Amino acid sequence: MSRLKQLLGEAVEEAEKYGSLLSTYLILKKCNAEYDTLVKEKEVNYSFSVDDIILTSLSYKELSKIQFFVMSFLVCDYLSSRYITQDCLFYFRWDKRIFIYSPRMEAHLFYLIRSGYAEGYKYFKLTEKGRVEAEAKKSLLSNVEKIKIDEISSCVLSKNKLSELKRYVRSYIFGK
Repeated sequence: MSRLKQLLGEAVEEAEKYGSLLSTYLILKKCNAEYDTLVKEKEVNYSFSVDDIILTSLSYKELSKIQFFVMSFLVCDYLSSRYITQDCLFYFRWDKRIFIYSPRMEAHLFYLIRSGYAEGYKYFKLTEKGRVEAEAKKSLLSNVEKIKIDEISSCVLSKNKLSELKRYVRSYIFGK
């Protein structure tokens, strides 16, 4: 199967299973823009799916929605430099309260809540079922990778103000 066919399947799944038409649109837009390359590439086996990144992000502590998106973005960015990760479709809206957003992450989070892996409305955390899954996925990481994700978690949780989180993310992105 080609990478294009795989992404088209993901786009359909985003709409049917997760109810995210915006995610579907963004995936289709990517397929259209990168058609010539995607048609030649082979299917990719992800080491970490969107759900895995959510479970890993929530495995440390209960997170507000803003903290959830920041933590998920940083974990995804870190893991994608070492593994093949599913595209989480993050984008930045610096003038908004939720300045890092992903319609795909949000749709998958709500699906995990409906499936009993997570719970929450304003603050999100894993259920026991979710903690078991998160620990299984984290067991595949090396000790160095676990320590780095722990550091990311500590930094995100230590920022009490929105301005501090924004400053941290900007320095993380542009300070690389």
